[in-house]
Amino acid sequence: MERKELRKGGLKWKILKSITIFIAVSMAFSALAGYLYFVRIVREQKISDEEVKQQQIVNQMQFMTEDIDNFAKSVIIDETLQMALEEEEQLSEFELSRKKDRISKRLAFYNSLKTYVASSFLELENGGRYGSGFGASEEDYLERKFGIREFVEFKKDDSLQYSKPYIGLESRVTSPVVCYRVKIWSQEDFGKQQGTLYIEVYLNYFIDQMEVYGQEYENVCLTGSSGEVLFQNDKDKKIQEYIKKQGTIKENLSLRTENGYLICHAVGYTGWELYTLITDGYLWRQSYFVLNFFAISFVLSLGLVLVFTSRTLEKRIKPITYLSQQMGNTQYDSMDSVEIVHTGDEIQTLYECYQAMIGEIQRGIEERITYEKQKKEMEFDIMLSQVNPHYLYNVLNTVVYLAAAEKNKRIVKIVNALIYTLQETLNLGEGRVETTIEKELELTKCYLQIQEYRYPDMFETEISCPESLKGYRILKTSIQPLVENALLHGILPTESKGKITVTIEEAEGNIIVMVRDSGQGIADDRLLKFRNREQIVYEKNGRKHIGISNIRDRIEYLYGEPYEMKIRRRKEGGTEVMMRLPVLQDGE
Repeated sequence: MERKELRKGGLKWKILKSITIFIAVSMAFSALAGYLYFVRIVREQKISDEEVKQQQIVNQMQFMTEDIDNFAKSVIIDETLQMALEEEEQLSEFELSRKKDRISKRLAFYNSLKTYVASSFLELENGGRYGSGFGASEEDYLERKFGIREFVEFKKDDSLQYSKPYIGLESRVTSPVVCYRVKIWSQEDFGKQQGTLYIEVYLNYFIDQMEVYGQEYENVCLTGSSGEVLFQNDKDKKIQEYIKKQGTIKENLSLRTENGYLICHAVGYTGWELYTLITDGYLWRQSYFVLNFFAISFVLSLGLVLVFTSRTLEKRIKPITYLSQQMGNTQYDSMDSVEIVHTGDEIQTLYECYQAMIGEIQRGIEERITYEKQKKEMEFDIMLSQVNPHYLYNVLNTVVYLAAAEKNKRIVKIVNALIYTLQETLNLGEGRVETTIEKELELTKCYLQIQEYRYPDMFETEISCPESLKGYRILKTSIQPLVENALLHGILPTESKGKITVTIEEAEGNIIVMVRDSGQGIADDRLLKFRNREQIVYEKNGRKHIGISNIRDRIEYLYGEPYEMKIRRRKEGGTEVMMRLPVLQDGE
């Protein structure tokens, strides 16, 4: 405690001593220091003001692009347009003509709501194209529209939100336009893309704003997403020279160049960049009055005070600045120790306290990670353990039945299958949540072998898996519960012989597992529960079975998107369950 008080006294003495010294010896230099300082402030303030002005015009243009985006969204969710797009493709020529007319009129209606829209048209995934009110005599209009060079380049690059400027084909359109696009998704079939809506916007809609802004400056330039010039008021071509040498900046910043200060802001997600060059001559004219002001107002002695004070305080606060930099660079996922500066005052106390705080935080993070890991492992073990108890009851009942019939050899065979099943399904203490596809299929075959004794001549199975995939990893106890569900709740209720098919293949970088049966098919209410992410519960002999929901939850917990489980009723009868899993080898 006494040591801390001593440090406080030391820091206070250093500050008082420094103030006394620089007040006594620095008065002679005050005017010069004040002038330099004030000039810098004036320049910084002017640059800051210009940044604010440029940001305001960028905000205005962003608002305009957001208005275009909202307009496009209102078009694609139009009920009449969606109904027309959802119609079946097998239509007569008359019906197709009516469909085209409805879509064209609807597009034309929306075009009339916005003065900045030159035209709009859409292209469906099946190749169909529709324009906003073009007559039958212009059947090749869209073909020519899609052949415009700038539009072809725009269509190929999905990263672009707006195309390069070009002249539209409409006779009433004489000024350049830029094309904006938005994808159209089906409202009936989730995830299905119907096509793309293209909206041609008059470039002058944006340029009018730029012309007002550009009147105040000598050097202003607006570039497109591909670096093309959309607007420029750059008399000396200084901005163009910089872009030619350095390339587009593609970020918001203010940087020093050989000609002055270049301010750049991105216009939302359009890919456009607005550049303004504040020349040194312009800044000098804005700050010239400072020289006269300080020549009259300040004397040489005041300049000395300011210089000495600035240098002294800078030296004294350097340890605090260094500590601030270390604190700012601290990453909370990997907090390293700070380098303590031994100053013998309050600054050293700050270093020591911060060092202790980092240690406590790091320990807390490690304890939290350990706790969450243990919690998740416990939750997973509990989830996995829900899969198997009812299956063991069935197997033991089968063993009792065969024992009563005195079929000893068959009992040995079925008990061996049971032993393998227990080894693979109840091994929860080792933290293993995955197994190989080969072992999972062996577990499934053991289950089917047992059920063949219990339900003779009631089902047949077909398992297909390439040898090259059997070494890949898969969720432990995932295929067997699906086969069990297909048998118990699909085939057996029909009281007739059925077939279960298991197919495993690799497609598009994923492992696809398909389990199909020819049984009675999943009930609509259970299918609806599955899609609503509710548990599908089967009750039999007083026990509840939740295997399918359990597997779905494990897939989402371990792998996340896009890996999933899907269930559907088959048109030919029965149920199909599909699992999409990652391709994982040992060690990954």
